[in-house]
Amino acid sequence: MRRTLAGVSMAFVALGCGCESDVPESGDDGGGDDSSAEADAEAEAAVEDSAADADADDDADVPPPCDPLATDYLPRESGSATDDWPACISDDNTYHWIGTTIGTIARIASFEQVADLLWRRPAPPAATDFTAARVIYADANGLDSRVQRREDLHVPEVPAADGACTDPGVPELYPDRCVGPARILPILNDAFAAGSAGADLLLNAARIEAALLWFLYLSPYKESYTCTSTPADCDSAWAYYTGGEDRAAGLGLSSYVSALDVETHDRVWDGLLAVRCWKNLDNETGASTDTTMRDLARAQLDRAMLRGVALVVRDRLDVVVSAATTEERDAAWAFVQILGWVLDREATARNATTAAVLRTELARTDPTAAGVPAAQAALDALFPCP
Repeated sequence: MRRTLAGVSMAFVALGCGCESDVPESGDDGGGDDSSAEADAEAEAAVEDSAADADADDDADVPPPCDPLATDYLPRESGSATDDWPACISDDNTYHWIGTTIGTIARIASFEQVADLLWRRPAPPAATDFTAARVIYADANGLDSRVQRREDLHVPEVPAADGACTDPGVPELYPDRCVGPARILPILNDAFAAGSAGADLLLNAARIEAALLWFLYLSPYKESYTCTSTPADCDSAWAYYTGGEDRAAGLGLSSYVSALDVETHDRVWDGLLAVRCWKNLDNETGASTDTTMRDLARAQLDRAMLRGVALVVRDRLDVVVSAATTEERDAAWAFVQILGWVLDREATARNATTAAVLRTELARTDPTAAGVPAAQAALDALFPCP
């Protein structure tokens, strides 16, 4: 188990975009109680110090006291009557499909099936459950086909001269942009293979869960951009979060977020309806040109989704502390290390000092040496608002 956890931690460091200098050497996080307590105290102090300068350092997009931005679309408030957006199809607070079918709904149904087999069950999974889950995941035009080509549109695109993320060798050169094939897919392939062989069943289930949630976070942001020229991709953006369900329900990532904070879930929905509103106002059947309105909608959506991911990571940190067994604790830690890194880019942009605290704690090899309160305080400071 130690070797597996070490691999997860080293992967977290490697994913940190050259930030190894911010992470203690492995020999530094295995000290006695005194050194661990001192490190936790220093980390918590760093969070408090950086929080004092939060208004100056953080993005203007995340103002206290968590009210919507003046530019946000507000479909829940009298049918958008209180915002500055023109009247549009989303003002009834309902998502209206552009296409007649949405293939993404089937992919989220597959996620739910995998969840029932591997982590959403009363007893640990068996090796045969991993094999069955891998078949569902790899279904034609299913999750695997999209993971293999998923790009992170928060990151600059690959230079045209170097090819595309689907070209051999390019993902290795641009792993942050080509995140699906370069980062998410290796985690999934390794965890499915190890689990099918009967190794570290709880831990590998957690790795698959975290990697798929990473994919589900990235996908609405990507689809809301390609919707500019492909209208049906707006439907996919909505379905990747909701699973095709209405606001009061939800599958996939939305079920996680709504269980932790209904307002954050509702803000994600508001962002999805903002994307739909923009498309309705700007050539619903063809290529759109109002990129300013599009980018406002996508920023509103992404801000809420980041808060949702932060809440999921924070909640799983509680499991690290409260787990009844070592296996449960280590599985929760593996999950946190994978999904927690997803927040690093935005965290660093908002407050580099507090982000370094979070990065340091989540990179620790031994979960018992991690400062969970410091990590949670950092998350609260960095992502206070949807």
